Amino acid sequence: THPYPYISHQRHIKGRNDNTRVQQGTMITVWGETLKLITIFVTVLGCIIYTALPHVLPSLYDYRPATTDGNKTMVAMTYSLAGDGNDARTSLLELNDSYPMPQLRDTDLLIAVKAAALNPMDFKYMRNPVPSFLRPLPKIPGADLSGVVVQRGKKCSETFQIDDRVAALMPVVGTRWGAAAEYAVVDERFVAKVADGISFEEAASLPLVSLTAVKALNKLKLNHASEEKEESSSSSKILIHAGAGGVGSIAIQYAKKVLHMYVATTTSSKKKGRALQKLGADLIIDYTNENFEDVVEYYDAVLDPMNWLYEERTFEKKKDKAPVLKYRVGHYLNLLGSDWKMGEDGNENTNGFYTMKNYLYHKFIHFVLPGTTIPRYDLIYVSPDGEQLQRILDLVAEGIMKPVIDRTFALKDAARAYEYLEQGHATGKVILKI
Repeated sequence: THPYPYISHQRHIKGRNDNTRVQQGTMITVWGETLKLITIFVTVLGCIIYTALPHVLPSLYDYRPATTDGNKTMVAMTYSLAGDGNDARTSLLELNDSYPMPQLRDTDLLIAVKAAALNPMDFKYMRNPVPSFLRPLPKIPGADLSGVVVQRGKKCSETFQIDDRVAALMPVVGTRWGAAAEYAVVDERFVAKVADGISFEEAASLPLVSLTAVKALNKLKLNHASEEKEESSSSSKILIHAGAGGVGSIAIQYAKKVLHMYVATTTSSKKKGRALQKLGADLIIDYTNENFEDVVEYYDAVLDPMNWLYEERTFEKKKDKAPVLKYRVGHYLNLLGSDWKMGEDGNENTNGFYTMKNYLYHKFIHFVLPGTTIPRYDLIYVSPDGEQLQRILDLVAEGIMKPVIDRTFALKDAARAYEYLEQGHATGKVILKI
């Protein structure tokens, strides 16, 4: 034992306290250096993101939308109130005959709009809560347009000239500008020329639905040898849901006439079924009388614009029943979207969590187990693309594909046109004539 145990005890405590202070000082230093590294990382990441934005987002998000030209006005359909989940929000559309024109940017074309097409996302933007940086108000609805070039930006290429007939899909997020107006400014990268044999109404009906359909179908890994066969029975098979809709009517034609696939589609009536057969559908499934999963077996692909109804049923496993999609090479193409009608809770029906879980699961399994037997899975979203739109318009000019238009309304009747579209009975596109 120590001759002076009290002193020994105090020294022990002092030594322990010194060690604690050293440890605390070391921890503070480590945390300080960690915070410095985090700050540097966040700063560098922010600089990279800011620098990359002009190259990554312009087709999805108009992060630098056109300003207004205070000296010029135009006729435009606008809305200033939105976002309470009320279907009747379309009644708040107003025809403004002295709305400020957009200011031309350096790479923009000023287009005198002749026709604009309606899309479900337009009325969904009107009725749902959307942050102001994504949907500034007042807002001009519409993204599909066709018209004539009347002015060119200072840095535009020689591709487009004054009086050229053109069509385009405008960016839909982050801007107050839209297609339902006398004039629109569009970046020349998103614009395509329209042949003389195509009407302005037909051209306006194409951009969003055709770019969506073609982007989805181009993800398929098809046997290219089969693309040259004329007999559909020997081709790859695809099920296209909602064949009478805007995307469906174009997807049927592209899958059949360009990719030479065997095409099955769902619809709600014999009349619509006959129209879809003329577009190229081989098999019509009347979803009011039969379930697609009882008819479709071992298909190569499913194109689904109504995932809230059909996704779970596509992957559901039933005893003594063949799967809808082939093992390993089958491909589910999920067009991101929600139900047109509001649910009882005042919200749109959507698959939400189930879709994201499915997507991440399939992607992860295919990444870690490339030879897995589960089908492939892709989420499809649309973005403006002038080059791809030009290829589609060329197919239309050659007679390989044709636009499908249900009804045409005058600009002043835009509210009535949207109310008709929202009923969900249109076959093809609904058009506004400007």
